[in-house]
Amino acid sequence: MPLLPDSLRQQLAPVIKHHFWILTVLMPLLLVPALLIAAGQLKASIDREKATIDSHVSALNAVRAEPDHPNDAWVETFDGRTAAVREELLQEWQGLWDGQASLRTWPESLGTDFLASVGDVASGKRPDLQFRDLQRYQNTVPDLVRQLPERMGCTEMMGAADGEGGPEGIRRDSSFLPGGGPGGEEDTAEASQQLTPLEWKSEDQKRLFMTFAWDKAPTTTQVLLAQEELWVYGLFCDTINRMNKGAKGAYEASITQVEELAVGYPAAEEKPGGRGSGRIIGLRDPVAGLAGDTGLPPDPTMESSRTGAMGVEGRPAHPRFTDSGAAGEGFGGRGGFGGPGPAVPGTEAGGAGGGEPGTETPAASPDDMLKQWIYVDFTGKPLTAPELATAPDSQMVHLMPFVLRVTVDQRQIDRLLAELAASPIPIDVRQVRVNPPNQVGGEGVFGRGVGGLTQPMGGNEGGPAAPGDRRRRPFDVTLELRGTVGLATPPNPAALGAVAPATDPTAGGGA
Repeated sequence: MPLLPDSLRQQLAPVIKHHFWILTVLMPLLLVPALLIAAGQLKASIDREKATIDSHVSALNAVRAEPDHPNDAWVETFDGRTAAVREELLQEWQGLWDGQASLRTWPESLGTDFLASVGDVASGKRPDLQFRDLQRYQNTVPDLVRQLPERMGCTEMMGAADGEGGPEGIRRDSSFLPGGGPGGEEDTAEASQQLTPLEWKSEDQKRLFMTFAWDKAPTTTQVLLAQEELWVYGLFCDTINRMNKGAKGAYEASITQVEELAVGYPAAEEKPGGRGSGRIIGLRDPVAGLAGDTGLPPDPTMESSRTGAMGVEGRPAHPRFTDSGAAGEGFGGRGGFGGPGPAVPGTEAGGAGGGEPGTETPAASPDDMLKQWIYVDFTGKPLTAPELATAPDSQMVHLMPFVLRVTVDQRQIDRLLAELAASPIPIDVRQVRVNPPNQVGGEGVFGRGVGGLTQPMGGNEGGPAAPGDRRRRPFDVTLELRGTVGLATPPNPAALGAVAPATDPTAGGGA
């Protein structure tokens, strides 16, 4: 025990004597609060751990409670539902294909043996048509094209010489001279009432005819694609005919003139909807020649719009619409339009698609060249042959672009759009342009403006009636429609990943 001073020892003597009882009183006062604090911290820690364990148990119970747990049974159920969706989609595809059977009608003038051969190709029994069938189609297709004006309700002028308007009645209809026609008729109200209800511009008819005038026998693919074009042309001809049904003359017809009708490659646009072509802001083009006087710089976008159709960057060559290059080898194509065009992916160097000298690229097959830019995707972008084979948009339906430019009574525009919308074949009108100026028109090969011809194709460029224009009435406007025609493809379960055998399409041969 340490030594303490005597004075302090005397003071602490009572405490030392009774220290047991003092500690007996102080110990509970110190230990109980410490014990309570420790117990509280321990309980909080236990609660936290318990909550964590309960959450994990709940998650496990939720997984255990699922009826289709990811196991063999779940995989089997999922595969069954996927197969059901594929089967339902295949049925819809088949219904779309069957619904367009009326369109895919081959002309009986080709002969029963030809129709049987087409049916064999469509069903897969035969890969290609026989050579005699190809020659027969080559010889028959010009007559099939000449039937389109009759279906439209106008006179055929595909064989008219340059400067002529065709038969005598059409020459009279085409007279815009204020003093009278070539036959000496006076420009009177009575003479105007003798005009036929409809005129299809002769240059556009001849343009269409020459794309089907082939010097050599076509391939099976060319026959199928060409006939598909004729079906779509006939679709528009029938629509225009219905618009003018009952009209005895141009004075009471809904549509009095067709300036341009094109489908497929000629109607494809390098810049769908005019994007990036200066179509909306088009005032610089007319004043480009006055740049030195006005101080306005030339617009490079409008300068590119005056480039020739086949010279526009990005437009590939096509055997039926070019007049030079290997692309046209073996397909004839008399009276082609434009040059060979820029490089086409997959073509030989120096061939139809151009390319750098000395480069070695795989040669594109002639059938692939025929498929360039005849269809578009849902955004309007033209599809190349490789894209057509792989693009999801083109598996169930092929969207063929079209352009229709007519002179129509503006009070009948809604009716025309309704006729197109009510067609059993899906026709999607994406652009409606009233009195479009020629210099900023469409981008097709045979159209005006960007990617098209810079020369007017007749008429008065969508403006007011020219003096002596007897076919132009007070309510007439020039209407240009652009859009797509949805053509069903033969149902193909393999495209959906199905295991079921392919359904044989009806004889008709979708391209």
